[in-house]
Amino acid sequence: MSLADPLVASRPRPRAWRSLASSLLFHGLLVVLACWVVLRTPTRPPPAKVFVAHAVAGGKSGAPASVHPVQRKPKVAVPAKRLVSKSASATLALPPMKAMTPEMGLAGLATGKGKGGFGRGQGAFGGNGLGSGLGNRMGFTGRPVMGAFIRAQRVAVYLDCSGSMRSYLPRVEAEIRKQFPDADVFRFDGARVVGLGDKVVYGRSFHGQAPRLREGPTQTVVETLTPAGRLVQAKVRTACEKGSLGAWMDRLLAEPYDALVVFSDFQDGVRLYVAKKGEPKMVWSDSSYHKFGGAQKGQTRWQREWLDAFAKGAQGRGPRLYLFSVQQEPQAFLRACVTASGGAWTSVSWLRKGGRKAP
Repeated sequence: MSLADPLVASRPRPRAWRSLASSLLFHGLLVVLACWVVLRTPTRPPPAKVFVAHAVAGGKSGAPASVHPVQRKPKVAVPAKRLVSKSASATLALPPMKAMTPEMGLAGLATGKGKGGFGRGQGAFGGNGLGSGLGNRMGFTGRPVMGAFIRAQRVAVYLDCSGSMRSYLPRVEAEIRKQFPDADVFRFDGARVVGLGDKVVYGRSFHGQAPRLREGPTQTVVETLTPAGRLVQAKVRTACEKGSLGAWMDRLLAEPYDALVVFSDFQDGVRLYVAKKGEPKMVWSDSSYHKFGGAQKGQTRWQREWLDAFAKGAQGRGPRLYLFSVQQEPQAFLRACVTASGGAWTSVSWLRKGGRKAP
């Protein structure tokens, strides 16, 4: 610049428009980011409300019915309960059980009674399902054996194999196995029922000195017994060889049989002894070979225990007792056990004459 040129003041160009553009761009990005965050989060619709209209008749004749909506809570899925058996390969899943109402309880109770007589307790809890199922299982259908109907699934048979009875045994066993192929058939000598004080001689809880009795080896064919029957035979063999029918019945009352079946001429009878110094003393007997003491005065403790145990058979919680006599009717106490258990006693005296075939 020459000195002759005039001095002109120079000013920088304004930059306000650049700052404004930058600010607008920054705030616009913030707005876009906020919108993206809001729109990206899904919103769940409110749960649908189910309304059921209940019509209520008007108070006056001809008045329109009023409608009241009733709100119900949505159903919540309940996980299925699992019933696991002891077997490693068996697992059953049960659907969730509905809430029980008084009407359902009464219906289940009625069904349990009708299906078998023993489903009442379960019927009141589970209705038709558990009530009828248990009733059918415990209300066994009777199967005819030589004039009697035996209601059972697991059967234990006592055959009197004394000399006077042996000729009948093959036919009797064959008739029983026609209806109960898996019956456990035990053969011991005689049909004596002997008590000493409050215990059955050679029964489950017997200890001490026993009266002098006739003994005979068992003639049970072990190969014909079920695996469970073989275990029972091993446990009771010695006691029953000495104590005869009394020991057998007392011990098998503790085994899981549904029926105890006895075949005999019932001449040995029931004999009661008391402990004395030396050999026990007989105080009463209704044996055909030696009656003694007149009428029995009261019952001993073991007799009451037998009656209580057999009474459970009528309720499906114990064995029923069935007696088949080839000669005389069983003794009064044995008949009382039959009645308590809901079983039966039957005369098969026609076998002695080679009479009719058993039905």
